[in-house]
Amino acid sequence: MSTTPAVARHHSLSPVPRGEGRGEGRSVQGPALSKVGRYAHRTQSTGGRELGPSPQPSPLHTREREKACRRLARAPAVAVLCAVVLGACAWLPGALPPLPQEKRIVAQIESHLAAPATQPMRMPNAVCVDGDGGVFVADGAQDRILRFSAQGKFEDVFDQIGGKKLSRPVGMRVDAQGRLWIADTGNHRLLVRSADGKSAEEIALPPAPDNKPCDPTDLALSADGKICYVVDMTNHRLLKRDNSGNGGPWKAMGSGGRGLGQFQWPFVLCIGAENYVYVVETIGARLQEVSPDDQWAGTISTFGVELGQLYRPKGIAADAKGRIFVSDSTLNVIQVFGPRGSVEGALCDAAGNLIKFEHPMGLCFDKTGRLYVVELRANCVTVVKLGELPKSQQGAAAQP
Repeated sequence: MSTTPAVARHHSLSPVPRGEGRGEGRSVQGPALSKVGRYAHRTQSTGGRELGPSPQPSPLHTREREKACRRLARAPAVAVLCAVVLGACAWLPGALPPLPQEKRIVAQIESHLAAPATQPMRMPNAVCVDGDGGVFVADGAQDRILRFSAQGKFEDVFDQIGGKKLSRPVGMRVDAQGRLWIADTGNHRLLVRSADGKSAEEIALPPAPDNKPCDPTDLALSADGKICYVVDMTNHRLLKRDNSGNGGPWKAMGSGGRGLGQFQWPFVLCIGAENYVYVVETIGARLQEVSPDDQWAGTISTFGVELGQLYRPKGIAADAKGRIFVSDSTLNVIQVFGPRGSVEGALCDAAGNLIKFEHPMGLCFDKTGRLYVVELRANCVTVVKLGELPKSQQGAAAQP
């Protein structure tokens, strides 16, 4: 009930019908992710900027995308959250050619974490792992959080902590003390669940200048727990606080727009190498880098379907090497960037075939280096083991 065996997902050039089981039926028709992109370089911006070269969608698609953005701008927070989570429909059918060897981030599916049939997940969106390997999964559509053991066994589910009800929990982190920090989106606050799970501290978040409530969709903590960052999605802001003592005031950074230091619906974030912060813009289809001293350090990626471009990024995590892993819920793949934006590649099998996920969302790593991927459409969390190329391919992969 808690885990299902790993299934190899080698994707041929022929699409496979949906709904034929966890393995062979998981290929999703959608935009192609082609060979190394021509526009996949890190961009330094000092002013307004367009989304970058795109795959030339039809005029109809362009008009629909502009209409969708205008609707989002007028929509209440809950509607925006649903729109961002569910994403845009794929519009480019096509084959998925194998990646060049030097761009293959070889991975293997180990297992899947799934809730019991009596308590199934419904569009899960985030995942985090504690120091003992226990896994928390945000089942935000059902206002609850599930817990699995380090072995993948379902252990618990809760929708309140110490009498405080959850409402659309999204982002989560576990600190060094074993406390679970939760972006309790529907209640416009953070909750910090005690290590024993019996109580929760409530942390208020500042409203926007126009008095709209904060819309926290993710958070990140520094390794020592002293600094907390929060994404305020519909207000297009990044919040930062010093947690020392009773906690200092919140500092707000960013505004709506396309320039450096501006956001188009930021959704998730992570802290990477040298304590740089990486913020994912789901509608802006890029990452923004923020230095530890709160300077805008640049952007990574542009809108598109080439390797190194993003369409609807929804999850992010940094590994021990400082590489940035980004899930794309429309391309259904996970791409990998260097700490300063170099395109490292995408997850694939040893043959170079891209591994496809079912609407991948939140990502996180455990202390052994395994990657946990929330699959919203499959209602599960997939555990991925990263590997190396076979020895017969390593020499070729090392060549420029």
